[in-house]
Amino acid sequence: MKRNYQGEKIAVVGVEKQLPQTFLRNKQVIFYESLTEDAVLEEGRQFLKNFAKDYTALVFYLNCSSEIAEQLIEEGRTLGVRVTVTVDEKAA
Repeated sequence: MKRNYQGEKIAVVGVEKQLPQTFLRNKQVIFYESLTEDAVLEEGRQFLKNFAKDYTALVFYLNCSSEIAEQLIEEGRTLGVRVTVTVDEKAA
């Protein structure tokens, strides 16, 4: 992930207690565990509105449908921030 966002200020956003405990925890990456599974799209949009100005890229670590992922990515484009969303096609 850091390779794709080299030199940028990024944040990883996910559902509480579901973010991976990886080597990224030791890097200078900000983690937010502030979304709930039953309102991912609504809360994700609100998060983007609140924090898009603070980051050049946001990575949403979620198991969501491609539809929800596309909506979050489009919201990011509208706000001028790059958004990446993990997708679990089985959730679709």
